[in-house]
Amino acid sequence: MNDQRLDSALDELLANARLAAVAGHASEALAALGLLLQREGAWRLPAHGALVAQLKRLLPAVALLAGQGCPAVGEQEAMDCDPLADWAGQQSGQLLQSLALPGRLQLAPAGQDWSADFLATLVQRQGAAGDPRPHLAFGAFCMDAELVLKVRIAQHFGASNALLADVPTADDLTALGLPEDEVAAMLAQLQSAGHIDVAPTAEATDTLAIARAMAGYLRATGFAGGYLVHSIWQASWLLLAGQGRDGDATEVAAAWLAHDAPAAATGLLDLAVVPVAANLLRAGHLEQAVGVDAQAVSTWRAALAKRAASAPAPEQPAAVPPATPTEPREAWLARLQGTPLAALDWLALPVPGHAGAASGEVAWAAQVQVPEREALWQAARALVEQGSGRWPVVTTLWSGSTEAPEPEALADDLFMRFPYEQGAARDDISPRSFIATARGIGADEVLAELAESFYPLDEEDQLDVWRGELAAAGVAEEACAGFDTSWAACAGDRLRFERWLAALEEAQGAADPERGRQERFDPDNAWLVLLPTPHSEEALAYLHWYGMERGRADGFIALLRRWRERYGAELWAHYGTMLEFRVRQPPQDFDSALALAREHDLAAPCTLALPGISLRHHALGLVGHGTWFLHERP
Repeated sequence: MNDQRLDSALDELLANARLAAVAGHASEALAALGLLLQREGAWRLPAHGALVAQLKRLLPAVALLAGQGCPAVGEQEAMDCDPLADWAGQQSGQLLQSLALPGRLQLAPAGQDWSADFLATLVQRQGAAGDPRPHLAFGAFCMDAELVLKVRIAQHFGASNALLADVPTADDLTALGLPEDEVAAMLAQLQSAGHIDVAPTAEATDTLAIARAMAGYLRATGFAGGYLVHSIWQASWLLLAGQGRDGDATEVAAAWLAHDAPAAATGLLDLAVVPVAANLLRAGHLEQAVGVDAQAVSTWRAALAKRAASAPAPEQPAAVPPATPTEPREAWLARLQGTPLAALDWLALPVPGHAGAASGEVAWAAQVQVPEREALWQAARALVEQGSGRWPVVTTLWSGSTEAPEPEALADDLFMRFPYEQGAARDDISPRSFIATARGIGADEVLAELAESFYPLDEEDQLDVWRGELAAAGVAEEACAGFDTSWAACAGDRLRFERWLAALEEAQGAADPERGRQERFDPDNAWLVLLPTPHSEEALAYLHWYGMERGRADGFIALLRRWRERYGAELWAHYGTMLEFRVRQPPQDFDSALALAREHDLAAPCTLALPGISLRHHALGLVGHGTWFLHERP
């Protein structure tokens, strides 16, 4: 609540509002959320960011539970009570339909192996230690349970399992040209599409028994679960609420909240559009399970007001550094004379400004032959030293179109602002705004934030991975005799143990720098874009990199600035999920490279995770090497 990082404070406010609403205090939660909609104050929510999307999702449900109208958020219009009720009715139908609709084909009747003994011994079916898939049996149970509950949702709430609203007739299929001998089989498939086959033993299993079996397994094993677990929690709670079994529904919700309170609060509020769910939430039966009573809510509301009163005055917007002046086409072409760039067909791309207004900035772009992209980039890089003020970046268009795009369309594609809207809360998402705020951010601050959201492997899993890496590198088993002792001496410090592993591999002649290096990406098409900034890291303000989904865009710009200043790392290729750098001053010793490798891993975990490269091998590949490759993807 008192965190000076706006996103952290706002995120906590939203989380607490969800819990308060689930506990039966929706009116107070709605009043707290209203602080985010004020035009001024420490709690004012900026116009853009992932938290805006969360608020748009949360406000209608909380207002519905509070019996009040829903205020406007951005382009989401305000709704009085009657329009809000109409909206809830529409959402309820769509939600119930999605909860009833099967998402996969069946190979056997759902729950055919179930029995009272089966559910009671579900925990015993967990895999043994070291099993790569320890929750396989539980996953099979969840797949069956989801289907069983979908049938019950459809039956109780009148939703449909059918995948097709209107099944074509035999004449329709014949008219489409389907051979007569295939019409009957196709018609049977279409008519049965969406049908869920449930075994008699599963039909006889009570919904509460299903939920209890799942909850017991999760509690005993500590397994987090996934979307199937979330779906089963939702469906079982809703069914019990719909059957008027308030006590049983409360038991399920309490177990869900104990397992994962944030996800449970979100999932329960999503169901608030269904009348029986809304009535149960309003009744306040979950107050004890949430651990939030009227006094706690009152104390929270008072604390929010104190922060608003004691918060420092809002910082003045960072001074936006001037952009590279836009030269006329004739002047631009004249600058290119005598270089291989002069032969290219250049397009002037308008750069977006604040709130979609024209910024007055222009980027120059030209399509280039893929094999020539690096040589042409080097020619454009030389112009920076001559005062062009334009950093060159090679990129690609993923549309696959071979037609030359219009400049405005190409600019919309390359400089799309939507991904930036989903990041940290801010009012201005123009490139120049990100450049301005990045200059006030330190790289250590960014790395600390990334470390907070970094989830390493469990200790036993990581130890198994390290042992496998040594074996794959050809290190003899007898040479690893000190493995356990050395790990104990490191006291959980994984970076320190990576050093020990690297020393062991070197002593055994198994150190290979090439093991940690990756081939560069060759796109199908290439564009050379010269941006209105002389600094390579600021390209991330114009072209979104997927890795920035994990943190602040201006924070990643600050991190790349440190890499440029410390290692001479210059971004030369940007392919949306992949970044490639030319490095003039790479680290010259392993310890420095290992620290850098850790920064790479925090910034883009997929770089190492996808190809299965260890941190020490990546570090060894960085020593004295003039290129870097970073990859982060969905």
